[in-house]
Amino acid sequence: MKEEQEKLLRYIGEIFEQRRMEKKDADRTKKFPEELSHEIINAGKKLRSIREKKGVTTDELSLLTNLTPLYISQIEMGEADPYMTEIYDLSKALDVDLSVLFEKK
Repeated sequence: MKEEQEKLLRYIGEIFEQRRMEKKDADRTKKFPEELSHEIINAGKKLRSIREKKGVTTDELSLLTNLTPLYISQIEMGEADPYMTEIYDLSKALDVDLSVLFEKK
């Protein structure tokens, strides 16, 4: 049963990744400006920390946000260039205010 669920999650993830890529190609205006890339990397690190503290896996977060687990991991590691709406969706799925992700320490 678990193997079937994992297979289904991977399949769903592939579909969402394909849709995300189509969306990315269609509308580049929602990306964060290049000068904010450092802040996005820090926000991704904070997302990972919050996700882990709450005991949420990337697979679970994927189901809540329609983003693939791989893409979520890439955001958390600063390897992705997410849309602003994706960061917002991740923060809402983790029940954390968006401003917390961009707070300066």
